[in-house]
Amino acid sequence: MALAKWPALLLILTACSSSAVTTSGGESAPIVVPNNGGSLEGHTPRGFAGMGTGLFAGDNLNSNFPEGDGVQIFLTFELPEPASGATSVVVASDALEVRGSPFADLGTLSAEVVSYDAFRPDLFDTPALSGPAACTRIGTNGLECDVGDIVLPLLADGATVVQLRLKFEHLADNDGVPDLAMFFRSDSNTNEPGVITLAIAR
Repeated sequence: MALAKWPALLLILTACSSSAVTTSGGESAPIVVPNNGGSLEGHTPRGFAGMGTGLFAGDNLNSNFPEGDGVQIFLTFELPEPASGATSVVVASDALEVRGSPFADLGTLSAEVVSYDAFRPDLFDTPALSGPAACTRIGTNGLECDVGDIVLPLLADGATVVQLRLKFEHLADNDGVPDLAMFFRSDSNTNEPGVITLAIAR
């Protein structure tokens, strides 16, 4: 699903690697893990089967989109190693672009833990395993979500993959105007690794 028309373009990107850094004081800096940026991510409608590659959350994605339905983002973070000693986990981005007024009209943007082996149209109504964890808009292009409460239990169990869904509190505001939170560097219909990150502190 693209901003202009349905269906979306196919995108294949490789994921970035990450590692822990030791500070001059001997403490470990957070492990910063980029979003996968490839075929395990994208957006789906919230009320029916479908999928696209752009990272969009909100409503009225394009003129062909049904009034009263919205879109949600699916993300995958692949950890370089187990992080069972983690003490906090934060999702963040500095690549937020806003169309319309989603944060005013659609309520809180939140993250939920989900699990899937392939990104596909029928994920639209997959049940959340835990959440939601509220996200906060930072300035014009920033977003931060404290997901410690919902992700730390996974890490304590040795998980090396974290999958999240981002969606607004309200499905749509039914005014026919797009209200979207989009995450991209150059092309809104593409998904790049590192557009959103998962920072794990120990």
